Amino acid sequence: MIRSDEQRGVVEPEDAHRGWVAPTPADADEAAADRAMAAAERAVASGTATDEQRAGVDRMGGARTHEQRRDAFRGED
Repeated sequence: MIRSDEQRGVVEPEDAHRGWVAPTPADADEAAADRAMAAAERAVASGTATDEQRAGVDRMGGARTHEQRRDAFRGED
């Protein structure tokens, strides 16, 4: 039996950065891509996504960092 004050075996990945805040976009193009990514993810979730939005969200699936997700969404893998 696990006591209430005992850890439940939660293991974070080695590259986890607790409290780390993602950098803000470096320029207007990155900010626009971030907005497009968010809109595409909302559209996919609600079932109203275009084929292009769906493809961008699918490409982001294997990315780990926000920057990798942005590049994948833009098709710059």
